[in-house]
Amino acid sequence: RHQAMADAPKDAGANGSAPVSSEDALKSAVSEYSKSLQASPAARKQVEAAEAVIEKSLERIQVIEQNINAAGSEVDGIAAELVPQLQRHTEQLTNVFALIDKMHDHIHNVKESVSAMESRLEAAEAANASQLTKTFSSLLSAPKPPAPSEPVHIVSVEEFFTSLKV
Repeated sequence: RHQAMADAPKDAGANGSAPVSSEDALKSAVSEYSKSLQASPAARKQVEAAEAVIEKSLERIQVIEQNINAAGSEVDGIAAELVPQLQRHTEQLTNVFALIDKMHDHIHNVKESVSAMESRLEAAEAANASQLTKTFSSLLSAPKPPAPSEPVHIVSVEEFFTSLKV
């Protein structure tokens, strides 16, 4: 195409001046178009200022990205270390709660046993109270009060501690 323009006949200028070749006309048009595309000094300063702001923003973004990556790796490290510890503590607390439940049941059984023994003791004291006065008068002739027929279950502490094995 460039060769075709060079081979084209030379036109006379618009005002009758020296003829201008197609190649010269093309070069002139390109030069004028290039000048029209060039930014003014004020526009160049604005572009440079915008590029500086963009550069600073990109640097800030990189710093933020590095901080996020560092924080993420720290969180991963902490989580990898703490999660197993928390699981172990949870298991230990579960065992402690099971022991507390067993102790609660044991204390309930002890209270029932003590209450039954107190009832039996009060009944025996009441039965023997009337006999005390008679005992002074006739020590051997008085009939013995009837003994309770069923034994009181006494809670075994050793059984409790052996049951604590979870």
